Amino acid sequence: MIVDGRVSKIVLASIRNNIYKVFITVNSPIKFIAGQFVMVTINGKKCPFSIANCPTKNHEIELHIGSSNRDCSLDIIEYFVDALVEEVAIELDAPHGNAWLRSESNNPLLLIAGGTGLSYINSILTNCLNRNIPQDIYLYWGVKDSSLLYEDEELLNLSLNNKNFHYIPVIEDKSEEWIGRKGTVLDAVMEDFTDLTYFDIYVCGPFMMAKTAKEKLIEEKKAKSEQMFADAFAYV
Repeated sequence: MIVDGRVSKIVLASIRNNIYKVFITVNSPIKFIAGQFVMVTINGKKCPFSIANCPTKNHEIELHIGSSNRDCSLDIIEYFVDALVEEVAIELDAPHGNAWLRSESNNPLLLIAGGTGLSYINSILTNCLNRNIPQDIYLYWGVKDSSLLYEDEELLNLSLNNKNFHYIPVIEDKSEEWIGRKGTVLDAVMEDFTDLTYFDIYVCGPFMMAKTAKEKLIEEKKAKSEQMFADAFAYV
């Protein structure tokens, strides 16, 4: 489905790391499933972005974008800022992706995010919490240092208000004074689980992270390939 949209708001989520939330109001509701992505046409090229919001909010699309994201060989943030200031319509094509939430499943969920891969995970998480699913949800979010945890407070509050939601942030910088988990996000998952047979697992992050996660969780933690989801798996 191809629709036109306009950038309605841009929020600076992390000042130090220039991570932004971009909100796009569309002229026609986009029907999508949590975990799918949108293609945004930028200078004639289609660039993929995970949809960060819950499918019930289908009149507005939320994207999470880091300053290092230079898909289509241009500064993505600058493009969206220009579109906001000049009130220019942009073309969106959605939905795309097969790593969408299997809402019919009653299995506990393991959500693994790296960096702004949280956007994909956020859509799945908010959808599950809005539906008040009873099974446990574990979210492991890995970043280089704590300044990149741009949704940390919000996720912590969600974990405090939802007994079945467990939030585990992980930072790679072992030299940082941080009261919490350190190392890679995959290392944290490997340490905390012995048997993932009955889990549905959703992964979003760099390609090699997703590839390694699939291999190690299947080989060492009994995860089932058919219960693991990531768009990157199509290339593994």
